[in-house]
Amino acid sequence: MNQHTKYEEAFPIVGPALVSKAQELRIYGYDTATPEKIWRYLTQKKWKRENESFRLHRVVQEILQVKAGDFMNFMTNEEYKQTAGRSGLEDDELQLLLHGQHQE
Repeated sequence: MNQHTKYEEAFPIVGPALVSKAQELRIYGYDTATPEKIWRYLTQKKWKRENESFRLHRVVQEILQVKAGDFMNFMTNEEYKQTAGRSGLEDDELQLLLHGQHQE
């Protein structure tokens, strides 16, 4: 398939690649890795600034090239954000926690 596809249409199509990557990450000890979480990482972080259509072969390639460290950094930051929201941290306190410096 060389057609351009939209993200929401691609998830079920590239599901086997996502399952494979999640299994690989679990072998390396990242027990919380799921196809859905990997997809969220890709759509919210890696492809955040890209347009909404793409070629499927590129998506599969990028799924299989997800680095465990990048994925886990994203998941850790997401957890910090959720925890900060529940704990009442201010934006500057959250930035200090996540990045070690104040946003100017």
